[in-house]
Amino acid sequence: MAQETAAQISNKYVEYISKLPGVINANVVFLGGDIEEVHVLADTSRAPKQIVRDIQSLFMAQFQREVDHRVISIAQIECELAPTTKQNGRFIIEGVTVAKRRDSTQVEVNLSLNGKIYIGKQSSLKDNYDVFRGIAQATLDAIVLSEEAKRTYSVLDVRFAEIAGERTAIVCVSLCTPGNVACRFSGTAFSQGEDSLSIVKATLDALNRRIGYC
Repeated sequence: MAQETAAQISNKYVEYISKLPGVINANVVFLGGDIEEVHVLADTSRAPKQIVRDIQSLFMAQFQREVDHRVISIAQIECELAPTTKQNGRFIIEGVTVAKRRDSTQVEVNLSLNGKIYIGKQSSLKDNYDVFRGIAQATLDAIVLSEEAKRTYSVLDVRFAEIAGERTAIVCVSLCTPGNVACRFSGTAFSQGEDSLSIVKATLDALNRRIGYC
């Protein structure tokens, strides 16, 4: 197996940190193989010291690494914590269609929530990267249709990397809150030979913990 790059290792750490309660986004900086800095953006639902302790416990339990609390910095922003009435379940992927035409690629993502179907559509170029972004954006478009309070989502990046020997989709999206604060979320999903489906799963992974919040 090829040795993981610093970026892949950092993404793996960020993936786990982002799953901690209250965490919105994170960045891990390495220097010569050592953890130099850990930057975390969080909401105000938990005290910074609690988040720092969680990160220290996570690093020890998951990666068998000790990290000094002094290298962990926490920035907090106010987020609306009242969930919307519609988001009382998880999205189910009903179908993903990628239709290549002569000059473009048509993408359609069908999601269901509480028995209702929401369809997101995007027209992309034939370039693989643009198609990947189109799949993620179509997923976000379907999510927007399900919401009572419309919000602005955008795709920041979609890429594939090898994690634990498996091809993995990594999606980073941005959500613009009512206070005009941009929150970034990342999600991952193993491809298992289905790249298009894994992009949808990774997009949902990025937002599922924040649907109805922030």
